[in-house]
Amino acid sequence: MTRKHFIAVAEAIRTSITSREEREAVARALIPALSESNPNFSKEKFIDACIG
Repeated sequence: MTRKHFIAVAEAIRTSITSREEREAVARALIPALSESNPNFSKEKFIDACIG
C-alpha cells in the first residue's frame, strides 16, 4: 500500500466513527497489517490521522 491508501483508510476511520476511543482502537487494530505492507509506515502518524 502507498501513502495515498493509508490516508484514505485514516480518513474513512476519522469520518465514519464518532467516538475518539473507537477510532483509536480501530487504528491500533489495523497497525500490524498496515505496517507489514509498507516498511515506511508510521504508526504515530496513522493514529494521529485517524483520531483527527
